Amino acid sequence: MRQKLSFEGVFRPGDPDLTFRYLPFEVPAGAKRLEVTYHFGRDEQPDDPIAPKDVVDIGVFDARGTGFLEGGFRGWSGSSRSGFHISPQDATPGYVRGALAPGEWSIMLGSRIKYSQACPYWVEISLEIDPNAVADADPPDETPARTQTAPRSGIGRWYRGDFHSHTEHSDGYNTIDEYVVEAQRVGLDFLAITDHNTTSHFEEIARRPAGSFLLIPGEEVTTFWGHANVWGTGCWVDFRCTDDAGMRRIFDFVYEQGGLISPNHPKVGYPWEFAGVMDFRVVEAWQGPWRFANEESLAFWERRLNEGSAAVAVGGSDCHSIKPAVFIHPWTLGDPCTWVYVQGELDEEGVLDGVRAGHVFISEDPTGPFLELTATCDGRSFLPGDRIEAPEGSAVKLRLRYRGPPDKKLRLLRDGELWQQVVADKDDVELEFGLALDAPGYLRADVMGLRGRPERGEVVHALTNPMYLRPGSA
Repeated sequence: MRQKLSFEGVFRPGDPDLTFRYLPFEVPAGAKRLEVTYHFGRDEQPDDPIAPKDVVDIGVFDARGTGFLEGGFRGWSGSSRSGFHISPQDATPGYVRGALAPGEWSIMLGSRIKYSQACPYWVEISLEIDPNAVADADPPDETPARTQTAPRSGIGRWYRGDFHSHTEHSDGYNTIDEYVVEAQRVGLDFLAITDHNTTSHFEEIARRPAGSFLLIPGEEVTTFWGHANVWGTGCWVDFRCTDDAGMRRIFDFVYEQGGLISPNHPKVGYPWEFAGVMDFRVVEAWQGPWRFANEESLAFWERRLNEGSAAVAVGGSDCHSIKPAVFIHPWTLGDPCTWVYVQGELDEEGVLDGVRAGHVFISEDPTGPFLELTATCDGRSFLPGDRIEAPEGSAVKLRLRYRGPPDKKLRLLRDGELWQQVVADKDDVELEFGLALDAPGYLRADVMGLRGRPERGEVVHALTNPMYLRPGSA
C-alpha cells in the first residue's frame, strides 16, 4: 500500500523561517520505504562561479524530533539531488538507512535568497506501507564517539594526507572506492571524507576491511555563514545555526565528543562570518591550489597567531570529482597535501593526535616540497606545534630540512615577520640557525617561489606550523 503527500510553498526574503522550515508528516506503523522528490524555482542568478546562488536545500528528521544537536537526523543532500529514499536496507547517499519508526517526521528545507524575489518549492512524499508488518522503532546505529587512550609510543614518522573531500554522499561525483584508488595513486597515506552535513558515509567507511587504506570519517558543517570540517566525533554534528551562539554550541559539542573542528577556506566565496567564534584549535589555512585566494586564508590564520592563538593549520583539497566522473575542478586529491607526524601506528587516532599537537606541515602536493622544522633546547627536541619552554636566554638550535626544486626561498618567520631567508642551491638542503630564547612569540617556516605564470608573482610551495617560544618557563 502506498500513501502520498505533497507540500508547496514559497520562500521570500524576510520570512521568519527563511533559513530553516519544517514540513511535518506522519509515518504510520508498517512503513517500509520513504521516497521524496522536490524542486524549487528562482530568479536569474549571476554568472560569477564563486558567488553562492539562491538555493532551497532539503533534509529529513525522523520521529526522534528536530531538536538542535539532539534531533533524529536521517539525511541531507542540500540542493544537489532532486530526491531521495530511505528504507531499512538501503538509502540514497547522504541519507541514513534504517527502520522507519512510526511518528511525526519532518522534511527540513533550508533557504538562502539573495537575488530572487521569491523561491517557490514543491515537495512530494511517498510511503510504502505493509499494514501487517511488526513495527521496528529502533533508530539507526551511529559510530561510537572516539575515546581517549593511553599515550602512544613507537617510532614516529611523517604521513601524507588530505583533510577535506566530498563524495557521492553529498555534492561530490565519485564513490569512496574511486577516491581510495586515486588517493593511493597520488601518494597519500590517509584521506578524510568530509561530506556536507551528513554522516551516511560513516557506515560505508566502517565496513571497509581492517588494514585497508586509512579513511577518516568527517563532516563539513555547512552553513550560509561559513563552513567547518569536523573529525573524530563518530556521530552527526548539527549544522542548523544562524548566529555566533549557535556555532559556539556546535564547537562545544564537538569538543565534548573528543573531536576536532576547523573553519574551512576563510576567504572569498565562503568566508568565516562567525566573528564571535575565533578561538578555534584548527583552521584550514590552505584549500586547493595556492592561487585560489589562499593568501586570504593564510592571513586569517596568521591574524589568529598574532592574537595569541595556537590554532593548527591544515590543508585540504576540497576535491569534489576525479576521473572517470566529470572533472569540475582543475585539481585532484592531495592538492594541497597535509603532512602529519604520527607516533606509532598509522590510524585515525594517531593522525588526529598529531593534529592536536600541531605536528603538521603543508605542501602543494604529495610529492612535496618536504619541509621539516625541528629544534633542540635545554637537552630536549621539538617539532612544529611544540612549546619551547626554558629559562630566559637559553640557546635554541633550529634545523630546517628541505627537499624540493632548487632556487626556492627557504624562509623562517618570527611573529609573522621575515627573520631568516636562504635560497636553496640544490634539491636537498639542511640548514641550521641559532637564537636566544629572549622573548615570547612563535616561529614558523615556509617555501616561496615562482610557478606556472611568473608574471603573477610568487606562490607558497610549503609551510610549517609554528613553534612557540616561551622563555622563563622551564
